[in-house]
Amino acid sequence: MSDADALDASMNRELEQAPALPDVALGAWPPRPDPLHAAGGGRESRLQMLRHMRDFWNEQNRNRRDRIRAEVEAARIRQAEIHAYWDQHKAATKQRWANHTSGHGRTMVADIPEVAAQWHPANGARPEYVMATADRAKHRYLWQCPLGLGHAPWRAMPKDRVQKGSGCKACRQLIRLTDIPTLADQYRGPVPKAQMTYASHERVPWVYRTWAVDPVTGDWHPVEHHFEAVVKERALQGDGCRVCAGYVVDDTNSLYTWFPDIADELDDPDLDARRLPTSQHNVSRKRLAEAEAGGVYATHDWRCRHGHRWEATILNRVQGTDCSSCSTAGISKEQVRLVAELAGLMHLIQPGPPDPRLPDGLPDFASHQITVPLQYKPEHWRYQAVEVDAVFQTAAGIRIGVEYDGSFHHSIKRRDRRAHDSEKSQVFTSAGLLDLLVHVRVGGLPALEGRQALAVPMPERSTPYQQACATAAAIEARFPGSVPGLDDYLTEGRPRSQDQADAYILAVWGELRPLRRRPARTQPRHPRALRDTAPHHNSLLTPIGPPYRHSDHPAKIMRDYRCACDNTHRFTAIQAQVTSGNTKSCGCLRNQVKRQQRATAARAETLEVRQWARKHEIDVAASGRVSGRLVASYRLSRAGRLDDVATDGLLDEHRVRQWAQLHGVEMGAKGRVTNEIWLAYTAHRLSPGEPDGGVVQQRSAPAVEQVNLFDVDA
Repeated sequence: MSDADALDASMNRELEQAPALPDVALGAWPPRPDPLHAAGGGRESRLQMLRHMRDFWNEQNRNRRDRIRAEVEAARIRQAEIHAYWDQHKAATKQRWANHTSGHGRTMVADIPEVAAQWHPANGARPEYVMATADRAKHRYLWQCPLGLGHAPWRAMPKDRVQKGSGCKACRQLIRLTDIPTLADQYRGPVPKAQMTYASHERVPWVYRTWAVDPVTGDWHPVEHHFEAVVKERALQGDGCRVCAGYVVDDTNSLYTWFPDIADELDDPDLDARRLPTSQHNVSRKRLAEAEAGGVYATHDWRCRHGHRWEATILNRVQGTDCSSCSTAGISKEQVRLVAELAGLMHLIQPGPPDPRLPDGLPDFASHQITVPLQYKPEHWRYQAVEVDAVFQTAAGIRIGVEYDGSFHHSIKRRDRRAHDSEKSQVFTSAGLLDLLVHVRVGGLPALEGRQALAVPMPERSTPYQQACATAAAIEARFPGSVPGLDDYLTEGRPRSQDQADAYILAVWGELRPLRRRPARTQPRHPRALRDTAPHHNSLLTPIGPPYRHSDHPAKIMRDYRCACDNTHRFTAIQAQVTSGNTKSCGCLRNQVKRQQRATAARAETLEVRQWARKHEIDVAASGRVSGRLVASYRLSRAGRLDDVATDGLLDEHRVRQWAQLHGVEMGAKGRVTNEIWLAYTAHRLSPGEPDGGVVQQRSAPAVEQVNLFDVDA
């Protein structure tokens, strides 16, 4: 085997050992990605499609980067072997010339076999008749590369080939783009790719073929990304497509293409939304070094359809930041309905300039932004401007603020805001910004601490009229004469300003109640398998047949049962309801409970319970049913049994649970202590001579369960 054949075999082995990469045909697009499901076409849907497209682009860039690196490494190995071959050829040729025994003046090219083998047949003379020491310009003969790499023949004098050992000029050159097929396929420069070295510092055009998403339909379509980049950065540093990376913006990734509604709100005539990205947030390092950078955020001017102006970054806008003047983040529809009712009883101070979205003559029920003086602002407060839901002013000049504390944002389960709400009331009154801050706390929220905070507790299902009545009554009690029309309002028994509240909600939100949007199902529903499940351990039902599907609703699994009562007819129910215990009988238990006489509390005792609760600063509703725990706590406190009462003045729940477990009393749904259990425990403690003390009797199957209900009538 010749040296050239050995070199070819070695190069083939190196290429076979290179990392396996996705087989993408040169000049073709990669395989079409999986289809996307455009749900609704809104901002969230477009963001999801944009993320999918970027993920696909990044994956394709990584694959092609790995392929380029593998091709560069293979080219380097091949180049090193070629250089080693010519170095060996040079040493062998010079050694042959030095050891040649015949006279040097009579040595022919044919006497040096390493050089004679490269003699080109197109030469006019034969190597046997050409002197090995010929060094004139007319003696420049053609030579062919022995490695078979496709190099063109070159001219050289025999003296240089024999005495100096010179070889193929093309083999001594650096790696060309033709040696890196992936880059050569994307190259669009003016210099031929066979002459462009892979370490060139020239900035040349490139074309990258990939797939892009249509934001309207969600379909993939083939595109070509055109950009310029330095050859060395692409070959040696592994830089991919600059459009896919976001450095170059075109029609596939521009703000105008993906979010045309946001692009229409751009309030800068010098900026073209077709050349703006969809994720710009920080300024570039070049702009950051300039004096006019103005910070680290690349903010732009925006104008909404109502004429409001504000500044924000493109990333903020794309992720959902809209006009702050049109935002509904600080208000709720429940707050609007309460403020609208109170505005009919007291003078409502407008929060600022008229909102252009509202019809003429409609009050603005938005929240207020009140600036706290620095000497009164606590150090741990992040902002100087604090939000208050509504501000009213009486005829005597008293400024009253109203806060709507809903159970969702003010519940202790999410975050304990009691200290902040109490401190907020103290700061406003100390700074003289408000004379009173009223907190309407809905849904059994814990009481606020501090005398500056006036809390009005309201049930979860209370109406805006009931909330307005309780709030106005609390303000009238604190400042007599501040609500002059309160008596007439209470006598009417109905709201006055809900039409204005609805008009405001329609103008700001666009709808009175948000639509419940369910995500589109991408796959067909698989029905649950029919499987026998046993009834609940307290159930009176016994299955008499296998489960089967409902004829109209196949998702419901039905089953026939027979009840342990006197009913001999077959009873059909949903098997899951019987297994969970939501359905325990054929209806006999419900009928028995309806027929059973319930224990009641006198009206006088209910009033005493409310007075006792207010005296001990326990939250209690102004009307309606009083809870069993509150009545039980009152009875034990009146009897002097304070050892059962916790620090908050109410009966200790842990003690009641232990007693119920000891006596075998069944808890309510999800382990809840029911009103019956509270009152049964109180009766047991006040009547120790009775072993049961009013305990709920437990059934023994198949007898029907005996239930005593303890209700409190208001």
